[in-house]
Amino acid sequence: MKKSIPKRSYNQKARAEGAAETRRRIIDVTRDLLTRAPLESVSLPAIAAEAEVARSTVYAIFGSREGLMVAVAEDLLDRGGFARIGEALRLPDVVRAFEISIDVAMELYSQEHQVSWALLSLAAVDRDASSAAARLNRGRREGMRKIAQRMHDQGALRDDVTVEEAADFLWLITSFETFGQLYRDRSLTPKQVGERLMAITRRTLYKPND
Repeated sequence: MKKSIPKRSYNQKARAEGAAETRRRIIDVTRDLLTRAPLESVSLPAIAAEAEVARSTVYAIFGSREGLMVAVAEDLLDRGGFARIGEALRLPDVVRAFEISIDVAMELYSQEHQVSWALLSLAAVDRDASSAAARLNRGRREGMRKIAQRMHDQGALRDDVTVEEAADFLWLITSFETFGQLYRDRSLTPKQVGERLMAITRRTLYKPND
């Protein structure tokens, strides 16, 4: 005999699915509004109206406008598959690992370029967007320091380059901002951006081949 699903469990599941769908819709609307006018702050009333929900619903799900903007940044990282960059960086040969991570990053940065550029552009004048921008960069500085240390330990760094100098350089060239300047302002393809960044890295950080 087939077991029936308790009505209470079914209702809880339906509510959870409904909440997840509402959350997804609000994030999608915010992404869309940001990219329509990337230099203009987007208000919660505008977001709520576009998503066809009450402002109280936005507050209930995200806590604040700042919480919503941070959620958009986290969604950007999840949607872009940025975990793949970390996977590449864990390869044993750190030089090869970094080159592969740059290839992956360029592809992902280009896919999420409009939203990331909108958040970063607003960050200077919009506190909530500033928190979102900080989320995009969280952990990258320390991650690049670990890569620089591995480069040093594996004998890849030039003798006149310290680990801290290498970490600062890697942090700079792996940023959304650096990618955007070459991709948007110089009209380079993601592949071309990656090639430029790796060429600069080899000349700046790596020991010359004997």
